[in-house]
Amino acid sequence: MMALDLGKATLQLQSAIGEVAMTLRNRRQRFADAVDVALVISPAEARERTDAVGERPFVVAQTHEEGLLASIPPPALPDDWSAVSVDGSHIDVDRHLPLSCYLVNLGGCVITYGNQPGCTLFSEPALAVREGELYLRESGRPQAETAITGPLLGALRTVREVEKLAETVESLQPRLPTLAVLDGTLAFWDLQHGSYPRNVVRSFINDRLSPALEKLRDLAQRPGGVTLAAYTSKPRTTEVVGAVRASLCGTTATECTRSCSTRRSDLPNCDRAAGFDDRELFELVLEPGHRSPLYTSGRRSRAGELGNQWTHFYYVNVGFEIARVEAPPWVADDPSLLGMGHAMLVRQGELGLGYPVVISEAHEQAVVTGHDRSEFQKVVLSMLEKQGLPAPESGKSRSKRLPAV
Repeated sequence: MMALDLGKATLQLQSAIGEVAMTLRNRRQRFADAVDVALVISPAEARERTDAVGERPFVVAQTHEEGLLASIPPPALPDDWSAVSVDGSHIDVDRHLPLSCYLVNLGGCVITYGNQPGCTLFSEPALAVREGELYLRESGRPQAETAITGPLLGALRTVREVEKLAETVESLQPRLPTLAVLDGTLAFWDLQHGSYPRNVVRSFINDRLSPALEKLRDLAQRPGGVTLAAYTSKPRTTEVVGAVRASLCGTTATECTRSCSTRRSDLPNCDRAAGFDDRELFELVLEPGHRSPLYTSGRRSRAGELGNQWTHFYYVNVGFEIARVEAPPWVADDPSLLGMGHAMLVRQGELGLGYPVVISEAHEQAVVTGHDRSEFQKVVLSMLEKQGLPAPESGKSRSKRLPAV
């Protein structure tokens, strides 16, 4: 048997890597040159070219009065302020257990800065075991029921996180400026991408998310103000790069469809920016602590059922990385709340060594470990046995707990 000739393979690898590195350096230089051109495109021209893009092979963010690209400094922080975050984890229904149940654990953190600093942490598990908790049913149609498990349980957890965030903010001092921040997105993609019945989406969005977000919007009118943000670390989105491509090229959507793909183009001006992420773009543009202009996402969201079909967002350089921040319309339309959120998130990133410390602490309170899951299963089996109820495990579950070898 012939062994691998590692020497020959290494020579081939060296040659290939050299070519790839040169190609990448050339592409990055062309991209940097394209960014220099995009920086001087006027806000009016950028708005015109991103507002009527039509159906293109790539997503294009819509620009506003702040323009296509800019590096905007944060305003001064208030002397006294609070940051609040809620995160969640869950244990799904386990078909190998004799009892159908799930558990959602919400963790939260409230940090107060200024003359009276403080920190409050909480962890709140909620068990669902009754029939009415395990299924969503449509009123008047008893046969139309959907089991709350898998991705739908993840969506329910997101709903509960927003509800708990609103409840926690409401309990704080009304005169203290407050940042309410979630880890992830405000577009609620779990609900958007799942093929759920309309009554499921209606129950989660209309009946639960909408009131929670309305409560946060009402709380924003307090004397201190409340700003809401959703934070994504190391994003892979390409919407602003799409806006740069559309602005540089200026072609019709029809020509774009013939000549472009998601990450490449036969049109020279467009191809200079194709193949890059928004994060790579703003590594060239943003100074530490600065944010990008505000954009509207080109991806339609079911948040339309909340009175807003589009997601508003910006990018921020927290000093350690480029993060994507999403904001609801009532924050995006209020320069004071927008600036307050920007300044608070930058400070949170500094304190958390590149990641908002309040989100990190909320996550620590929410996390359910593998050991927790195992112990939870043991408690379920033990309680069933104490009640004299049959508690047979599946063969697969038993073999995991009591390996034969």
